[in-house]
Amino acid sequence: MSDRLEDNSSYSSANTIAIAGLSLALSYENAAVDRLERRLSESIVPEVKEKLKHHLGQTKQQQERLKERIKTLGAGMEPTSEKGHLPIPQPPPKLKMIIESGSSDTEKEVWESVNDLIIERAEAIMYKAGIQALDLLKADKKTIKTLEKNLKEEQAFGDWLEKNNPRIAKRLMTKQVQNKKQGKKKKTYKEEEQKVSSTAA
Repeated sequence: MSDRLEDNSSYSSANTIAIAGLSLALSYENAAVDRLERRLSESIVPEVKEKLKHHLGQTKQQQERLKERIKTLGAGMEPTSEKGHLPIPQPPPKLKMIIESGSSDTEKEVWESVNDLIIERAEAIMYKAGIQALDLLKADKKTIKTLEKNLKEEQAFGDWLEKNNPRIAKRLMTKQVQNKKQGKKKKTYKEEEQKVSSTAA
């Protein structure tokens, strides 16, 4: 009898930890949906927008998977709608103000793409840690598979960002430099025209 109580107690403890971990993951995915929607509306690179849109769809599916496991393990408990804080590096306020006010759309895109990668890698670490914890607790296999599927998607998007960010950033910054040079040439040409006109007058 005492052995059975002990088994039930350890199962209940594993269940409680699993629900807490799933809820934490869900809170991050809730925040991720908001960020991905904002990035999708602001990004200036078509191929990045396409990838963001695809990952937004995946993230919404991840939310549903997590909710389903929370409801199952928690006997119908309502999954959290709260939003966790995504791990985006924050510069000191004054420096942040200088960067944001003085940055072009191109520079902002490069900056945000780095933050995208940081978030994806952090989410992957979170899922790996969750899987390891549930393995140690000998927790529900379906829950572990749910986390493994989410992890796979986060890793795939993170890998794409890591591979393509440098190429896209180089292309954007090269174009910006060229545009600035052309702008200076046009300005110089107009100044020369004005000088000629004023001399002729």
